[in-house]
Amino acid sequence: MSVRMSILAMVSRHPGYGYLLRAEFDRRTGATSPLNVGQVYKTLDTLERDGLVTRSEQTDADGHVFYEATAAGHAAVAEWLTTAEETSTPSRSDLAVKVAVASTLPGVDIERMLQAQRQAALARLHRLTRETPTEGPGLGPRLVADAILFEAETELRWLDHVEQRIRTACATGTALEVAFDIDPPRRGRPRRTDKPEASEASD
Repeated sequence: MSVRMSILAMVSRHPGYGYLLRAEFDRRTGATSPLNVGQVYKTLDTLERDGLVTRSEQTDADGHVFYEATAAGHAAVAEWLTTAEETSTPSRSDLAVKVAVASTLPGVDIERMLQAQRQAALARLHRLTRETPTEGPGLGPRLVADAILFEAETELRWLDHVEQRIRTACATGTALEVAFDIDPPRRGRPRRTDKPEASEASD
């Protein structure tokens, strides 16, 4: 869901096509888990089928077809950005990706989004604390419950860290928004521009 909604959020701010959106996603999230461009185009097709994006009738000089969000797409992004994320799966952190992308987009109230996430995390922590087993055979159930509690506490500490970094960035005048790089992203290996000298080649 984080990939789908991140792509939709990006095209809600600026039209894009598959390779461009893949490059922007990787750039905005640090490329810890790079996307496959086929996954991006498949996601765009699904978003179009669901009425959340539409294709532009015009293409650029290279023939790229751009996608932009529909009114329903903008509404879906607004709901996504103001709704707390479920963090039950430890693979690619949906929450980290959501915060990373949202912090780079113009017009997003990142502090409000973090507060909503904090309230949800605190409620989850209180619920888990009440539900933690105190009796039972062996340590297994308690150890699992402890792991879940530590995960919730870690989320709260991370949210504190994010808020502090954002405050520091604002205080020092560091820009949070990341402008779209409209130049077509490079594909494959970069071309080598430096050629070895003849003397070096003969060594």
